Amino acid sequence: MHLILHDLLPAQAQRLLPPQSETLAWLAAAPGVKPCTSCFLCWTKTPGECVIPDRGQEFCRLLARADKLTIISRRTYGGVSPDVKAIIDRHIGIMLPWFHIHKGEMRHIPRYGRRMEIAWHLYGGITEGERKTARQYCAATARNLHAASHVVYFCTAEDDLEVGA
Repeated sequence: MHLILHDLLPAQAQRLLPPQSETLAWLAAAPGVKPCTSCFLCWTKTPGECVIPDRGQEFCRLLARADKLTIISRRTYGGVSPDVKAIIDRHIGIMLPWFHIHKGEMRHIPRYGRRMEIAWHLYGGITEGERKTARQYCAATARNLHAASHVVYFCTAEDDLEVGA
């Protein structure tokens, strides 16, 4: 399944994204999703499921089934928008609470053993220094998700986005 997480306005999403289907789902990060509270109930009370009642729960459910994740976000300070960051941070439930060393770094063990591909589409004006920071952020997040691969694309405006199914 291909999951697209985005911060586009509803009309933009309808115009720019491929149609949703059984194998493709979109999830809007905005309006705001509550940030992770580090309650760890997704590990102890409802394994794999976030207990905060908003779209972050749906993100975890969809992410657990995803083979491909596309993240579309306004570029903010060399990273992603606050709404997109809040929802990405809610992924902890799809990991197990234990750690292991993966490629020389300590990481949580994936709960479901999936290794997805991640494509980052960051839009908005950006300096070369911010590009470097964004690439580092995207790579670190991909490592945390145990992604099989990831790629980062930059474009000036939302209307320049080219996201395929």
